[in-house]
Amino acid sequence: MSETDTLRLADGGTAPPLTQPAEPGHLTWHQAHQDAEQFRADRQDAIHRAQQALQLIAENWPAVQDLAARSGTAYARDILDCLAPEARSLAQSLTTLA
Repeated sequence: MSETDTLRLADGGTAPPLTQPAEPGHLTWHQAHQDAEQFRADRQDAIHRAQQALQLIAENWPAVQDLAARSGTAYARDILDCLAPEARSLAQSLTTLA
C-alpha cells in the first residue's frame, strides 16, 4: 500500500495516506488494501478516459487549426457562439496553440 501512497503523492493527491488510517486501527489492513486497489482501478479508468479525450482532440485537430486560421471571422463566431462556455474556453485556448 505504501506504493499506492507514493503513486498518489506523485499524481498530486492530497488525501491522507492509505496506510495511515490502518496503523492506528481506524481501518483494518484488509480495508486499506481494498482502498488501495480501488484507487488504482479508479486511476487507471481516469487515465484511460483522458487518453481517449486527447485522442479525440488529436483526430479533430484540423478543425481547431481551421478555426484558428479563421479567428475573428463570422464563421469562427458562429462556431464559438453555439458552444457551452467550457467548450468555448477550450476552443479559444486550443486555437492559440494551433
